[in-house]
Amino acid sequence: MLSNTEKNTTINLSGAVNENNSHGKISNIVMPNQTGQVSHIAVDIGGSMAKIVYFTTNPGLRGGRLNFEAFETDKIDNLISFMESLIRKKLEFPISNFSIQQNSSNNLQDLLNVNSLKELGASPQPSSTLTEPQTETLIDSPRHEKPVIKATGGGAHLFRKTIEEKLNVDVQTEDEMECLITGLNFFIHEVADEIFSYQENENPVFESIQKEDMFPYILVNIGSGVSIIKVTSEDKYERISGTSLGGGTFWGLLHLLTGSSQFDEMLEISKTGDNSKVDMMVGDIYGTDYDKIGLKATAIASTMGGVYRKKLSKKYDDSDIARSLLYMVSNTIGQIAYLNAQLHGINKIYFGGYFIRGHRLTMHTLSYAIKFWSKGTMHARFMRHEGFLGAVGAFIKADPSILPNRPTHRARGGSVTENFVFTQGLGRESVSGLGILDRVSTKLLPLPQLILSTNNPHPLQQFEKFYAGKPSTFSHSSDKFVYNPDTFDLLDNSELREYWINSLKINTENLISLASDGKLTVDGTEDKSILFNFQRMYLEKLETLKSMPSAFGKLSVRSLLNLREQSLHEVGCLDLFSNIKAQENEASLKIFPELVKTLDSINDKKALIEELFENALLGNMFDWGSNEIQQMIKNNEYKIDFSHLKKKVNFNSKFNNSKVLVKRLLEKEPYKKALVFVDNAGADTILGVIPFVRFLLNAGTKVILAANSHPALNDFTSSELMKILVAIAKLDSLINSKIIDKSLVVLGTGSSSPCLDLSRLNERLVTESHDVDFLVIIGMGRAIQTNYYSSFSIDSLKIAVFKSSIAADALGAKLYDSLCYFVPGCQ
Repeated sequence: MLSNTEKNTTINLSGAVNENNSHGKISNIVMPNQTGQVSHIAVDIGGSMAKIVYFTTNPGLRGGRLNFEAFETDKIDNLISFMESLIRKKLEFPISNFSIQQNSSNNLQDLLNVNSLKELGASPQPSSTLTEPQTETLIDSPRHEKPVIKATGGGAHLFRKTIEEKLNVDVQTEDEMECLITGLNFFIHEVADEIFSYQENENPVFESIQKEDMFPYILVNIGSGVSIIKVTSEDKYERISGTSLGGGTFWGLLHLLTGSSQFDEMLEISKTGDNSKVDMMVGDIYGTDYDKIGLKATAIASTMGGVYRKKLSKKYDDSDIARSLLYMVSNTIGQIAYLNAQLHGINKIYFGGYFIRGHRLTMHTLSYAIKFWSKGTMHARFMRHEGFLGAVGAFIKADPSILPNRPTHRARGGSVTENFVFTQGLGRESVSGLGILDRVSTKLLPLPQLILSTNNPHPLQQFEKFYAGKPSTFSHSSDKFVYNPDTFDLLDNSELREYWINSLKINTENLISLASDGKLTVDGTEDKSILFNFQRMYLEKLETLKSMPSAFGKLSVRSLLNLREQSLHEVGCLDLFSNIKAQENEASLKIFPELVKTLDSINDKKALIEELFENALLGNMFDWGSNEIQQMIKNNEYKIDFSHLKKKVNFNSKFNNSKVLVKRLLEKEPYKKALVFVDNAGADTILGVIPFVRFLLNAGTKVILAANSHPALNDFTSSELMKILVAIAKLDSLINSKIIDKSLVVLGTGSSSPCLDLSRLNERLVTESHDVDFLVIIGMGRAIQTNYYSSFSIDSLKIAVFKSSIAADALGAKLYDSLCYFVPGCQ
């Protein structure tokens, strides 16, 4: 169990060891002394496996973590012992004393007023809009004298009395089918890269399922037996079929035939087996393919039939038997699933249950069966958390606020993001592992003007090279392309993957070097050792991705950068660039008045707009996350001097069509409201973005500045940006007046990433953006590595400089080419 990522302490690495096992699992770091406060526990006890989900949090902090574990049901005492350790932590955590430490409101106007009052020597009065009262909020109201455990599955009834007596708890049972559907709907809605399809010897294809395409579907839940459930809406479902031939069948027969007793061991030995040595194949009967009915010679004609045809007295290899049985069970389930889908006219089939375990051979067999029997009209879908649907559904019964359509629970926050710093379920033959689900402090929703699906290609696609990656994700259920924030597909493109992994290794070494030189916020020997812990943790993850690209879901530049930020936060390094940001903000504020004076003296409006765009591009060169810029810093070539950088930036690139926007700004009515996603602190935002924002404000456009809610690299956070704008207001009467009349506001994105997923934004930002008619996205991480191909119903402008040679080359650009690309809204 891990501490809350928001807590400003270092991770407890004492007693940490590498976890090894005999079944080809990739080692992970186990930290027995790293604990969290347990608030909720839910369990799904099946006939073969028991899955447990529990929530950990820390007093006084929003958020928390959803953790996953599994045990064999036959070893129920192990599960009970584990639950006992969780109960102790739950009892040590006095829920009734839990209080939320409220932060100041993100209100720029109030911050300006408070600052003004302090300068006058007055004491600011408490305001309901500035600070919420510190009220006591219960995580799990103690309606019962005993701790409550939510339980589902057949074993919830079988072992209920045993658990209650041994743990002195109240076990509340929940309907198994309802929990399965609730869990699956939650994962589809809330967890990125959860759903995927799989074919043998290929990488998984991750899918983003849009709400309008979600229903109806069939869930084939493979546990000891199989349940087939038809789902037509969030809360309407029906068990339409099932079979007793399931995971328990495979387990039981294999034990009888080979003596194997561990489920992991059984799956492991099946990987190396050759079923043709025990099965009767089509080729054994015909000597070749049976083309007339589409059967290859390698197709199975009779499971285990080869034993009779060949030699009854022969001793067969356990791995061959295991593979034959796995094919038998999976093929049969696949055929039954298809027949039910056909009968009910449904073409979406999800396979869940702990039997699958991300096992490639199992998924391939199920996929092949669906494709074969449907003649290619259907395909099988899988889930990375396939075994925990019921347990999560039971957990949601304890805390419904985790659902996307429920009010946010003030104590724990809203949506979840997956944290892969500590991962389980990673075998060498697995498709992907499972991370911990971190709960963030708000619901994360799509930008209203974002086009989530379209048939129209983005104009920038004309410039990409053939290996740039997939600009969008294809939806199997329609001919539409759905929103995909990531520009580069690193899962299928080994060349780009190798480059980015090596690039981030160099970047990590650069960070350590800059910290050692005193350029980053690391003071003392202890803090430096924290950075080395980060380096070890992050580089191990990068090595895992080299051998297993889908280990942490869909692989992209965004996922690699997010993993780096998660690793930094885990070791307690929450804002490595805080000193740098402060220094660059201070230096930029000194330059700001003279820059504004110069810009205000330009009487030609066209020349002024062109100068503003040029400054915005020059400002974006001040990015400490770029290897090229880090090299400039090492060579002492980095200084806040726009004239110095003009020689590097190519303003007249084919990616700069700003003349179209200049014409629009000159000839048409001003925009009513603009949303600007900012990037780096210092010169980028203060000298590059704010002057353009002043222009918009002066024309009568209201402006929302959106910045990260939490630190990432040298990017501005919303709280830092508000303080800087209050400082700018002292220097500029226009900014001051626009803050006062609320024409200029700052809001957090809900993110702590150098990239941007516009489908998962802070609920308040989404609400305030409903009437925005002009969108501006700044920076390479937000406008090139992500959202390069994104389309909007409103006019949009993307501003960045190609500061990565590989990104530039992949998209048909050159290093330091400018991106200043305007696209009118798509209706």
